[in-house]
Amino acid sequence: MTMTTVRTDEITTGMPETVDPSKVAPRDARELSKLFFRQLAVLEEGTPEYQYARNTLIEMNMSLVRFAA
Repeated sequence: MTMTTVRTDEITTGMPETVDPSKVAPRDARELSKLFFRQLAVLEEGTPEYQYARNTLIEMNMSLVRFAA
C-alpha cells in the first residue's frame, strides 16, 4: 500500500492507494476504513476522489459482508 495525494479544488487530502483492496487484512481494513470514512465526510459526492474512497471501502469490507450474509 502506498500513500497518494488527492487534490480536490481547494482541498488536498492524503488517501492510501491500495493495489487490491480485497486483499487488505481485517485489522488493517478497520483502521483504513476509519480514514476513508473521514475522507468521505469532507469530499464532495460525485467527485473521482469520493468515488475512490467509497469504492475502496466497499471492496475492503466485502469479506465482512459475505460473513454477515
